[in-house]
Amino acid sequence: MGKRYYIRLARENIRRNARLYIPYTVTSVLTAAMLYIIVSLSNNPDIRLMPRGSRSIPTIMTFGTYVTMIFAFIFLFYTNSFIMKRRRKEFGLLNILGMEKRHIARLLLTESVYTVVITLVGGLLIGVLLDKLMFLLLTRMIGESAVLGFHFSAEGALISAGFMLGTFFLIYLNMLRQIHLAKPVELLSGTNAGEREPKSKLIPALLGAVLLAAGYFIAIVTEEPVKAIQLFFVAVVCVILGTYLLFYSGSVVWLKALRRRKSFYYRAHHFTAVSGLIYRMKRNAVGLASVCILSTMVLVMVSTTTALVIGVNEIIDVSYPRDVSVRMHSISKADAFEQMVRREMEIKNVGRSTMLQGYFMGDPAAPRMLTEEEYDWNEEYEYYSMTDEASANAMSVTVTELDQINRERVPEGLEAIPPAPEGTVTLVTINSSFTPETVTMLGRTFKVGNVVPVGDSSSYHPDGFTLVFNERSEEMLSLINDYQSRAVTEGYLVEQLTFDYAASDKEAGDAAFDELFSRNFDVDIYGNLWYDFRTEAKADAMSVFGSLFFLGLFLGTLFLMETVLIIYYKQVSEGYEDAGRFEIMQNVGMSRSEVRRSIRSQILIVFFLPLMTAGMHIMFAFPLIRRLLFLLELKNASLYAVCTAVSFAAFALFYGIIYLLTARTYYRIVRK
Repeated sequence: MGKRYYIRLARENIRRNARLYIPYTVTSVLTAAMLYIIVSLSNNPDIRLMPRGSRSIPTIMTFGTYVTMIFAFIFLFYTNSFIMKRRRKEFGLLNILGMEKRHIARLLLTESVYTVVITLVGGLLIGVLLDKLMFLLLTRMIGESAVLGFHFSAEGALISAGFMLGTFFLIYLNMLRQIHLAKPVELLSGTNAGEREPKSKLIPALLGAVLLAAGYFIAIVTEEPVKAIQLFFVAVVCVILGTYLLFYSGSVVWLKALRRRKSFYYRAHHFTAVSGLIYRMKRNAVGLASVCILSTMVLVMVSTTTALVIGVNEIIDVSYPRDVSVRMHSISKADAFEQMVRREMEIKNVGRSTMLQGYFMGDPAAPRMLTEEEYDWNEEYEYYSMTDEASANAMSVTVTELDQINRERVPEGLEAIPPAPEGTVTLVTINSSFTPETVTMLGRTFKVGNVVPVGDSSSYHPDGFTLVFNERSEEMLSLINDYQSRAVTEGYLVEQLTFDYAASDKEAGDAAFDELFSRNFDVDIYGNLWYDFRTEAKADAMSVFGSLFFLGLFLGTLFLMETVLIIYYKQVSEGYEDAGRFEIMQNVGMSRSEVRRSIRSQILIVFFLPLMTAGMHIMFAFPLIRRLLFLLELKNASLYAVCTAVSFAAFALFYGIIYLLTARTYYRIVRK
């Protein structure tokens, strides 16, 4: 057989199977385009020249590149399996008519070349055309001005082309494996091969339920935000494995339980729906679980990044309540700096606070300072660190004044702590069972007049406390000075000054303050002195959160595209399988409306089960993700709840539209 024969036959096969190949090819083209765009953004020189975001954006986009590659690889392999499943009968017929398997392999190679050429040409062309638009969208999200001009990423083109070529080559090898191992009769039977009723595998179903419950339990009971980071991926793995096991085994157990309920099972549409689903669920378990996991990922990414972008002003209000803050390790230097600023700049508000933080051991009510023997000296990096034993038993103790701690609490929506009775101090702690009457530090005993539990907060050490004085008294400063004179290495003293500009032009105020600092202060002399601008902090936050929001939408679009295609292929493959059943059910006496009702109930259960499960995952994940956002200073739980609810409602609406469109394709196939 000549080369032209294979080309003509491959072209005819693709045309005849257009219902399968067109969605697959379009998705491959869009995947190649998205990969080019994300790689281009991670290496765009205009982003690297931006005053802010030049470090965070390339890092975030590079992470997005790896995520895109991993899921695109899995996704293309998985969707190709639907095409091969539908074409097995065709390959079996060609084999029986005299075409050897090596000829079928050559035919598949020709078809793959068509797909690869269309994917690379179309994907790179669309990617290059949309790259600038995505760049402008990204700059808009992070609050930077757009840069005019055209950028072509040779690296993006090479990586995208190389990845797609490698993926399609592996897919081709997998197709050869399937054709080589299958017997002609097996190929000819296609999807009509007999299948036994799946057994009720109770142990995998119970294991799936246990894993899912473990993931939910971690999400609900983890109170400390720092531990939430450590346990987040454990919970994710438990939920993913539990979801796959429950869809694979639990669904069969559940359907057989329904079959045993005679009052439910022996009804026309229930009988056919349940009996059909018992055979179908095992075969479709991986696809349904994949749709569920992808849906959950879309919802988590979109809701969290949206909340961060919308809540950026609240985050800055909490972290930077004033236009500029100056921190140093010397009270006397802070005095000089405050006088200089008051003299040379027009300032509206001035705040001042002192905070001492160190690590202690022993009884929390009478903590002792760590000794020199409890530290390790690292010769290579020249710094002290606690020994393992000391680190395991150390507690964090902070000393500050009431004004400072209330400036942190009020922007978070917490009530201000009232002053303690005269002659006493306030104790702020996560450990609600820690309610001592007195606290002794460095030989000084302080009577506790007020204990304030803070709940889940990233600002407090779980094994320590904060000792709050009503004001900057001599007693407080004496304790701080005593600690500083005896401390070995761990712990620090921060004297913080905050200023608000009298003028409304914040950027001009920042420039004036920056010039004032550089003109009057020598870092070598003053050392350990640094300052932060509110406007700059907000711009940096927008750079990070805006790029995360862009990445969330970008990957969300990729996952949505994967979800749509998986659902489409499931509807198409099940439509072909049900076409014969549709005719048989009518021949045995069921009316057309009864058959349609039965099929609709099957589709609705299969179609919306992943969405309902994803909604359940999001509901249980909410407390854990809220605590993770707490670490980013987003403490507005109501905002995140609204973003989650709106994201789920929008996704459910989109999901319903997909159902209507794909169900129409299903019914067209069945009617034939």
